[in-house]
Amino acid sequence: MVKQQLLEDIKKAVEELDYPTTDIVLSIPKNPQFGDYTMNLALQLAKVKLTGDKQSPREIADEIVTRVKNLESSKKYLARVEVAGAGFINFFIKDEQLLKNTNNLDSLPKSKTSKKILVEYGHVNPLKEIHIGHLRTFILGESLSRILEALDNQVFRANYQGDIGLHIAKAIWGIEQLGLPTGELNLEEKAQFLGKAYAKGNTVYEEDPNFKKEIDQINVRLYQKDPNLQEIYILARTWSLEYFEPIYVLLGVKYDALFFESEVFERGKQIVFQNIGKVFEENNGAVIFPGEKYGLHTRVFVTSAGNPTYEGKDMGLAEAEYKVFNYDNSIHVVASEQEGYFRVIIKAIELLFPYLKGKKYHLSYGLVDLKEGKMSSRTGNVVTVDDLVSVVSEKVREIIKSNRLEVDQTIVKQVALGAIKFAYLKFSPRPNMVFDLEESVSLDGDSGPYIQYTHARIQSVLKKSTSGESKPIPEVKLAPDKLERLVLRHLIYFPEAVEEAASQSHPNLIATYLLELSRLYNLFYQECRIIGSEKEAFRLKLSGEVGKVLKKGLYLLGIESPERM
Repeated sequence: MVKQQLLEDIKKAVEELDYPTTDIVLSIPKNPQFGDYTMNLALQLAKVKLTGDKQSPREIADEIVTRVKNLESSKKYLARVEVAGAGFINFFIKDEQLLKNTNNLDSLPKSKTSKKILVEYGHVNPLKEIHIGHLRTFILGESLSRILEALDNQVFRANYQGDIGLHIAKAIWGIEQLGLPTGELNLEEKAQFLGKAYAKGNTVYEEDPNFKKEIDQINVRLYQKDPNLQEIYILARTWSLEYFEPIYVLLGVKYDALFFESEVFERGKQIVFQNIGKVFEENNGAVIFPGEKYGLHTRVFVTSAGNPTYEGKDMGLAEAEYKVFNYDNSIHVVASEQEGYFRVIIKAIELLFPYLKGKKYHLSYGLVDLKEGKMSSRTGNVVTVDDLVSVVSEKVREIIKSNRLEVDQTIVKQVALGAIKFAYLKFSPRPNMVFDLEESVSLDGDSGPYIQYTHARIQSVLKKSTSGESKPIPEVKLAPDKLERLVLRHLIYFPEAVEEAASQSHPNLIATYLLELSRLYNLFYQECRIIGSEKEAFRLKLSGEVGKVLKKGLYLLGIESPERM
């Protein structure tokens, strides 16, 4: 990679000049007039230079530039190097090097330090419908898993679901009040019934002390595995898990393991009790984690009734997950509302299991809003995944019909899911987001369908030619024109975008990259004749490379790439 060679040459030049060791960071200028890479190293060195003679950033930059330009290795790929402003250094790559490095960029370089990484995402509790707020953990988690795998990490996909506890007791109370439906129900109808039962139980729990007492008693009986509750509990749990499975398939998610609270709560409680006086303390009949000692919240891990809380169960989960997959790192994709919770449980886990210290990370994501306001599963008034896919699919059909094209249901599904997933992934995970239906399906930019359409356009171009096979980019006697060079320049940044997305756990960086690549290619397509031009072979190959990178990038986001649209 050109960037890696440039970093090595800069490092060598800095060492030869006997400047203090510091991190070298290359940035990509938004305006190509300022080079293909730029850095402010000279400004940093001016602050830390230890020699007696004080130098300005500009003087340091001039020295670095002279050294880099005199290196034999740099002469092979650098067209020129310039100092700008107060001491910024801009690097311009030779056109022939751009051409040379723009082959098979969809085959990403393997990481030198591949790791075993557990990615835990999903977390929808049984007896609830999956709404569009839940979608963010699925879409983020799967995309991050694919990105990490692409860089040669071993990824273990896990889901942890709460199939025991107060929320289940509320749903079971609601089922008992509503009565089980008669007749055959499909999966969606079963899920709707369970969601309605949960909403009914949650409402009365908040409003009526007598019903609250009844539900609390059901919760106790669930932990005690009361035989009189097992039949309805097992039936409802089975219905719910059956409903989840096709949604996982729809979203392209395939878990390596499913963990349930019912499987870890007893062990979690045992771990807590075994560590009273070491990690935990007794307090009014309950067992707490004294978070204040560590600048955190104090939380209850086992209630005075003897039931483990979510926190207590997570101690059992931590042990179980590591036994199944002894990871180097684990990433938990959970909403930002749980940030305080995760700070506490991660601290407790590190005290209990020192070998997990520094290995667990909470990837916090913001909530999903509609124009109607924040969604909630507590009232039963939600927009489900099925609702969303149906609405977006219908919008895609309308667009296809308005363009007088044949409606292909497979393509409709691919584009609809692409629209939804990209709408979630184009934002940085942490802030809240608003799902905009019209924007999500737009073919004019800033959407998944826009990138899918660009990919399909490229496939159409290649099919019209018999010379668009996968070969190295041919040598061209004419230098790349401005638009060709902009596309070439952006192509070489793809591996960097993927690596940065992985290091920051931010798939939106790939989404942003793909939008810009699509924009640049479409400008090139509109302005530059491809088939029949004197540069036909080059432009076909350039188109093919863009198509491969778009397809790879969309895959990393969990999105399919239709061959035609």
